[in-house]
Amino acid sequence: MQFKVTRLSLLISGLFIATSPLAYAADTSDVGKVTVQGDAGGGQSTGLIQQEESAKARSSVGRDYIEKQSSTGNPYQMINLLPGVNSYDQDGTGLFGGNVRVRGFNSDQLGFTINGAPVNDSGSFAVYPQEYTDAENLCNIFVTQGSTDTEAPHVGASGGNIGMTMCSAEDKQRFRTEYTFGSNSLQKGYVRFDSGKIFNDRFKFFISYSKTQADKFKGDGRADKEHTDFNSTFDLGGGSYVDTGFMYNSAINNNYRSLTKAQIAQFGPNLDFGTVPPVHQPGGPGAQNDSTYGPNAGINTGNKNLYYGYNLNPFKNWLATMNAHFALTPASSLDVSPYMWYGFGTGGNQLQTLTEGNASNLLGGGVRDINGDGDTKDTVFVYEGSRTRTYRPGVTIKFNQQIDNHKLMVGYWYERARHQQTGPFTPIDNNGNAADVWLNNPDLWLKNQNGSYVQYRDTMTVSTGKSAFAQDNISLMQDKLNLQIGARYSSIDRDFTNNPSQSSPGFYTLQKSYSDLLPSFGARYQLTQTDSVFFNAAKNFKAPGNFSYFGLISGGTIVNGVYTGGTVRNPLVDKETSWNYDLGYRIAADKWTFSGSLFYVDFKNRIATSYNPLTGNNTDYNVGDSTSKGLELESGYSLTKNLSLYGSLSYIKSKMDKDMPFSATTALPTAGKEFPDTPNWLSGLSLQYQQDNWYVFGQGKYTGKRYSTLVNDDSIGGYTVFNAGAGYTFPSSTWLKKPTVRFNVNNIFDKQFLSLSSGSGSQFTTNAVAVGNIAASAPSFYVSPPRTFSVTLVADF
Repeated sequence: MQFKVTRLSLLISGLFIATSPLAYAADTSDVGKVTVQGDAGGGQSTGLIQQEESAKARSSVGRDYIEKQSSTGNPYQMINLLPGVNSYDQDGTGLFGGNVRVRGFNSDQLGFTINGAPVNDSGSFAVYPQEYTDAENLCNIFVTQGSTDTEAPHVGASGGNIGMTMCSAEDKQRFRTEYTFGSNSLQKGYVRFDSGKIFNDRFKFFISYSKTQADKFKGDGRADKEHTDFNSTFDLGGGSYVDTGFMYNSAINNNYRSLTKAQIAQFGPNLDFGTVPPVHQPGGPGAQNDSTYGPNAGINTGNKNLYYGYNLNPFKNWLATMNAHFALTPASSLDVSPYMWYGFGTGGNQLQTLTEGNASNLLGGGVRDINGDGDTKDTVFVYEGSRTRTYRPGVTIKFNQQIDNHKLMVGYWYERARHQQTGPFTPIDNNGNAADVWLNNPDLWLKNQNGSYVQYRDTMTVSTGKSAFAQDNISLMQDKLNLQIGARYSSIDRDFTNNPSQSSPGFYTLQKSYSDLLPSFGARYQLTQTDSVFFNAAKNFKAPGNFSYFGLISGGTIVNGVYTGGTVRNPLVDKETSWNYDLGYRIAADKWTFSGSLFYVDFKNRIATSYNPLTGNNTDYNVGDSTSKGLELESGYSLTKNLSLYGSLSYIKSKMDKDMPFSATTALPTAGKEFPDTPNWLSGLSLQYQQDNWYVFGQGKYTGKRYSTLVNDDSIGGYTVFNAGAGYTFPSSTWLKKPTVRFNVNNIFDKQFLSLSSGSGSQFTTNAVAVGNIAASAPSFYVSPPRTFSVTLVADF
């Protein structure tokens, strides 16, 4: 007998717990935004739901859930079961990245923070989840669906925000060791030291270090990652304190290859980058061309096997945060939260060709002799990547004042990010080795005849973000009614400089500013001790990414190696705005926690990035106005003292209002079409049994059919994936405390499915079938990772 789980079965399961009978009322303690019960009742023991009190749709996962997942998991995987969340991971380990959408909002439309500091790319607002904290040090991840928080430090969040909070240090001294092994040669070593309370119990800190490695599940290559986290708390007395955090990450990954449906049909889903390194054609008189040299056949022509060693993502980043909280009086406080983000690395397909030259009509006089054969007539394989360096300091200052039944908050956020994006070239040898993999040694970069570096791109974006915000929480009717009225005025000033490069040879500068007043209103009414309703309306906005400013000059000529003349075009896109509305109902009972909401989103000038086959470039477009509407349900239920059930159900219907102008003579037929990668149905289910020193859980996630192009002429089917885990804690000994073993398995039934490759943001294919003079362009996909497992051993000393 074959057992098949369908969408209907998961939906019914989710609805079953959503309509469970009301249990006994709960004794609760108010700790701010979340009401926590004594022994994690109300189905909260899974760590997948909290009893929220905010007047907006909000979901979260806590430490109880995070610590039971694979120790290499990234934040996208941790929030995958929450309502409205559609995420994927490229290989199951969390080390190679992935993508997330919430209510159809792309990851670059969501604001991401760690300890309150923004971590979206300051230029494109992209997000890279594998760069963040170790899962062992994360205590909470929350998702605010739709409405960005009033004090959130974002200018690129039209669809809500996702926040990660690092755990505080332990009160007692502790040394923890952890080792994880699993599929595809996965290995992770982790150590953490907690100081315990010192200096008259006023100070505590922890520091941790981890090293992780894993092979790809298909093709050659691997991930190597080193990570360090630090957190400290200094109690100043009288309710004042200073929290500091520091995260450092260094990783180098080989990329997975995304495939079109035609490639999958012809070569199978395991097609990946090639394993044969390109070689140089021997130099000599006349013109040599590595691309057409016999031994290199197929490497960068035809289906382009390329070479896995030149599809890398080396990246280093660190983030320092601080929150200094000063209790000025019993009714007032001041928070000063500075931060500093630094990132450096490169990525993409680094196998490129350069053509030598020596003429006045070539940029920089042409590329110098690369292969050392004494002429400048050759086309040579080289290594080039999208090199980025970012310095991003900022600060948020927030003042809180309680006046009778009013909780007032006013504040200001400021940051100034310097985002340098270049593309230097460095030589490669015949064994697949690049002279400078990190592209951080100018002595190894190739030069033009005039001594300048050969660059594919060379830009600097200085982005100055600012927000002034105010909010009033008003408690009425003995706190049965709570009103939240807020507004922020947010702006970003972009100062962009384009230096001459291979892709954009003319020098130009551009200054653009985007701003908006963003009001919000929320209301929560407590119907009974357990039942409440809420309503929220908020306006958000997103500035265009800085890629909108690339390649805007054309029409000039190169004279004596310098580009002259030319016309600088205006960017095609303006800011994106959205109004988000939520109407919800919550139950916070002894055995049952439930939250449901109806939502409506009204977009103006929604931004999408797509490949333009007429120009051969990725281009940002305002696809016009659009709307999204739907519902979200989540519920946690304690079936018994030890057995807990969690379910989520989401429905969304998005629609673009008009055809999208694509060129001077052509519009794409997008009117009435749905946004890509936005499934109508999502459903999640988790069942957990926990007793004394052991636990076991199983979970499933259904992702519905979704379109893969803007005109909806291609789609991918729905699928359901099941994961499971178990753990056991052994008795402590005199020297070994709480030795624990955990087991996790992902994709238990080895389900095969496709995930749309759309970068970290809004990059979509326009049409898979030709439309007028717009040629077809096949979307590409990541193939699902197979069944994988991991085993984690933990002990304290």
